[in-house]
Amino acid sequence: MTYMFEHPQYTRIPVQGNERFTKYGLYAYSEGFITQRVQQRSFNGAPVLFIPGSGGSYKQVRSLASVALRKGIDNNWQAHLDYFSVDLNEEFSGVFGGYLHDQTAFIELCVQEIVRLYGARGRSTRMFVVGHSVGGKLAQAIVADGRENIVRHVAGIVTISAPVDKPVVLLDHYHQSFYNRIEQAWKVNRSISTGLKASTDKPLDGILFITIGGGIRDIIVHDGLTSSQFADLHAMTHNIPKVWLSVDHLCAMWCLQFVLVMNRFFYSMIIPNGRNSYGFVEEKVKQFEQAQRFLVQNADDDDDDAVSNRKEDMERIIIHHPEQEDWIEDIRRSFTERYRAGLERTRVQMIRIVPDKPAHRFLRVEVLNAEQTANWLSGCAAIEVYGNSRMCQKSYSLANYTLQVPSSKFDRFGALLDLHELKQRNPRWTHVLIKIPRTFKPVQFSVDVFNPAQREINITMPYWFDYRKRTILQDASPDDSFYRITIDAMTQTHQTIALDLKAISCDGVKGTSVVKVHVPWSEGYDRYAFQEDLNQTTVYIYPPIEKPQEKEPSDSTVFEEKQLPIYVDVYFTPGCRYHIRYGQSLRVSIARVVQQYFMLIPAHCLALLLLAFKDQLSQTTPDEPAFVVGKLRSSLTKPGPLLVLLAGTSLLGKFLSLFKAIPRIESFSTPLPVSILIHLASLGVLLIATLALWGAIAFCANFAHKIILRLIALPIPVMSSTFLSCIHKFPLAIAVLLVAIALTACGGVSLLCAAAVYFVLLSKAYEDYLENFVFHTARRIAARLFGARERDGADSGSPARRRRRRRPANETGDELMVINFHLPLFFLVILLALLNVPSVITWAKNYHYSNTLQPDPSLVPALAVLACLAVLWQLNTPRNLYGYEVLAALLVIVAFVSVLYCQVHVYRLNYSMAIVFIAITLHQIFAPKRREVEEVVDSDEKEQNEDNNKVAC
Repeated sequence: MTYMFEHPQYTRIPVQGNERFTKYGLYAYSEGFITQRVQQRSFNGAPVLFIPGSGGSYKQVRSLASVALRKGIDNNWQAHLDYFSVDLNEEFSGVFGGYLHDQTAFIELCVQEIVRLYGARGRSTRMFVVGHSVGGKLAQAIVADGRENIVRHVAGIVTISAPVDKPVVLLDHYHQSFYNRIEQAWKVNRSISTGLKASTDKPLDGILFITIGGGIRDIIVHDGLTSSQFADLHAMTHNIPKVWLSVDHLCAMWCLQFVLVMNRFFYSMIIPNGRNSYGFVEEKVKQFEQAQRFLVQNADDDDDDAVSNRKEDMERIIIHHPEQEDWIEDIRRSFTERYRAGLERTRVQMIRIVPDKPAHRFLRVEVLNAEQTANWLSGCAAIEVYGNSRMCQKSYSLANYTLQVPSSKFDRFGALLDLHELKQRNPRWTHVLIKIPRTFKPVQFSVDVFNPAQREINITMPYWFDYRKRTILQDASPDDSFYRITIDAMTQTHQTIALDLKAISCDGVKGTSVVKVHVPWSEGYDRYAFQEDLNQTTVYIYPPIEKPQEKEPSDSTVFEEKQLPIYVDVYFTPGCRYHIRYGQSLRVSIARVVQQYFMLIPAHCLALLLLAFKDQLSQTTPDEPAFVVGKLRSSLTKPGPLLVLLAGTSLLGKFLSLFKAIPRIESFSTPLPVSILIHLASLGVLLIATLALWGAIAFCANFAHKIILRLIALPIPVMSSTFLSCIHKFPLAIAVLLVAIALTACGGVSLLCAAAVYFVLLSKAYEDYLENFVFHTARRIAARLFGARERDGADSGSPARRRRRRRPANETGDELMVINFHLPLFFLVILLALLNVPSVITWAKNYHYSNTLQPDPSLVPALAVLACLAVLWQLNTPRNLYGYEVLAALLVIVAFVSVLYCQVHVYRLNYSMAIVFIAITLHQIFAPKRREVEEVVDSDEKEQNEDNNKVAC
């Protein structure tokens, strides 16, 4: 964690033009005696503006700002940073997008206010904007329009754990329009960036744009959402040097390793900007160089920039002093040297380059705890002699081949070189040199020369149902320090392999393993995982983004790179024997599915519910005189709706995708195993909810009444009871009251109240059903016990012939069928209310600013559904009508549309459910009634009535 030395102080800065945004604010961070300077509005450091994320506080800047302030004090306040933070009222902008436009407008005012704080420097003041979570998208938004008064003051944007190009979940259309607007604006005003290769003739090309992700521990914003096509550089915290760790969503703001690296990056760009004032370097090229230095590892061998940089490094000459150095050449191919007391003289280890021998092709070298310089690895032609040793008077640096190896205790550097390729580029070279300067600290280095074909292991991703563990390396040699594992057929983001590394035996050292995962089609997602002082560890391997489909590429080189398999480099501790096993990880695969596809469940729940409702309405044939509604639980447990939804959506997705005029199908991009899992999970949710609701209706109806009475909290108990009875007797008036709540407060609040009222009505219907059931049961028992006496009484005093008419079930007091009809509608109301809970939370949080939520994405669907409920509650539904077949067909259509078009755009489900309610209401109002048939009583009663008529005559 990041610790402090003094209490944090947040000084509010008045913002001009802030009359419309009284709930927002701008703060400057300070501690101790620095607070007085801030209160006097005296700023002369390089400005950094922090934007919090969804539900985030402006105080989250504390860790970044506190470390930077301590660094400034250590520098005698010469070069320092001024941190500012935006207070966005801790609004949940990640799930409610109605305030994103206001937040963007306020942040633009904050940028202009910070520029004014620097006085005469205002014209040349440029700041970095750091955005966490949704704050990263807001940082993009303030420059999206390309306005000069904002763009010229923003030197760079750094997003941390932010959903940049896609939101985590779309619960309202405001989010969708916000992201679309920024996407279009950046396409117009900025080139698609690939490092610094993009052109600089557009307004936003001069802004350095960096995206950073948290990795596997961030369960809110997963890896694939943190990168952007416009980013100059993308990095993951587990691949950033000196960090090497995955961080969760909030930890990114206070993780000490990450905070230190970020501040070092900002400090590396500070330059004097006038007398006693500082700013950031203007040139984007220099900014990008510092970003690469602090935030990424060296590039891969095949990268064009890496090749050119290595050519430049090779031109850098290193002069050696043999009188101060020990030159040692060892003919062993693999060995490790440890010096626990340090080195009295500089040691230069010579590794011979042997061409045309496969066993001498690759060199893996690693140095531990040595004072590293840019000259520790080099190549030369050893044609000179000093004493009894061959040596090089000068050599050429290979610094760009070196990589820092993750370690929490020591400085570890390593390199992996293709000696044959090195010989082809430099025919005169004979040796590679490892130079370790004199030191009093314990130091260690290891050399491993090997044939890469013997160290490469090829595996294939197991089938989705195969979870067996397989051994791929039984007993590695103690001298083996490197293995490469290639994984084929791993293309989907939910596929996960668990790689088990176990140190069987170690020669006096503790087992340390480092694993590097490289996914060719996802730039910036290389991942390091390391474990120290452990004999066994497990590394989970998965692709952060889906592998692109094979198609004709415009750049064949880039295309071939993207089609390569995933490879995993495993670095062992010399002196240890290792055992490697692998297998598919069910636990992590399910966790990845939940993390990336949880937002698909509402659409599938709605589809399955509508198909079950359709089955309930289709249990009566058109020629029957009476209409009967089936049971919801029985309809849900039938395999038909599930199979129809699975097969139908898959076929429709492939068929409709052939037509360009039809919008893109969302379900087509979801893997079939994931779709099956989502379907089953949705079905389980509905079954559990159905059983829970029946239990609540059967056993908790009276308890629910008491809770509602307490919620009403009227001071007079009689009035509370009267109000509750009004719910049963005057549902239309209650519906009108709910509409008034929607118009004056929030649509989501009215939907939650509607769900409570609906539950009361269902529980009342169940009570009536129980009363009738008990009454009819008692009458039948009495008829069996006293049937003969009743018949005698009927013979003596019975009136003329008795008849009864068979009427629709709901008109005969069959409340159970009424409950079966309204139960799916109640679930629709609950689902609609749950989807609009973010609106309710936002309304409650801002209630003291405004009684009505503006804008309210839940208002229109709420009004439509409440108007329909007013009719359905007032009518004696379900009625014995024609047209239930057409209504059932409409339910099927809406079910398929929900799965095809509402999985990602979840807010569309509001309108799907509103359409269902409108269709059901119109059908109950305008559909013609079925014919009614009179039925006489059974034959015994018929004969008895005839006898009574004769007696009467």
